[in-house]
Amino acid sequence: MNVVEDENAYLGLEDLTKREDGADEVVREDEETRVVKVKNQFARPLSLSVTELGRNSVVETIGSDGPIEIGSTNTLGVGAEAFVTVKCETDETKEAEFSLRFSGGAGGTTVDKSRAFTFTCESVETESSDISVEFLSNGRVKIRSSDTSNVTATAYIRGPGGSGNGDIRSTDPVSVPVGKELKQKRFGWENNGDEIVGIEIEGVGLFTRQSADSDGIASDATSSSAEDVFGDDYVPEN
Repeated sequence: MNVVEDENAYLGLEDLTKREDGADEVVREDEETRVVKVKNQFARPLSLSVTELGRNSVVETIGSDGPIEIGSTNTLGVGAEAFVTVKCETDETKEAEFSLRFSGGAGGTTVDKSRAFTFTCESVETESSDISVEFLSNGRVKIRSSDTSNVTATAYIRGPGGSGNGDIRSTDPVSVPVGKELKQKRFGWENNGDEIVGIEIEGVGLFTRQSADSDGIASDATSSSAEDVFGDDYVPEN
């Protein structure tokens, strides 16, 4: 017997790039992202081959996460899941597309299906171009953007010792509002009197007080690590 699949059949394939309303989830460039979930819903282990049939220029790499490998035959245990991953690359937001063939068998039942997947690939440069950070004279910050109301950010804060002294440590990333003055405690820091010297915004980069202009505005983020930016002043958390 030969079966075709959807997410409820013997070979479950779920397109993770589609929302319930049918719209695309946005995949950010340069990040390896799970886009397809593969599940063995047979009552026996499944011998499965996943083969790439093609891709457009936006898709940089196609890989896997779990007990499958693109281009080879692998065994999925009963109820086991694996994921197809992609990394895309673009200088502006574009549609990405790739095609895969899934073929294999379990206990005399076979599956053979080719499927095309599309998703929206978002450029990091496009997303980050409008964001800046204002470093205030009281040691606090204000994040600026006209495109979003909240961002996920990590604060780098210089501990007791005054400006230019003391170790720099990082907070855990938290969701913070744009356009409001942010105290140190908003990032989970104990003391509002210490100085925020850097703000790293998820998907954008690290803005630093030392790179701000005369008005305290830092408009350019760096992709360099905190160790490279702050040198020996930075003390990583264990």
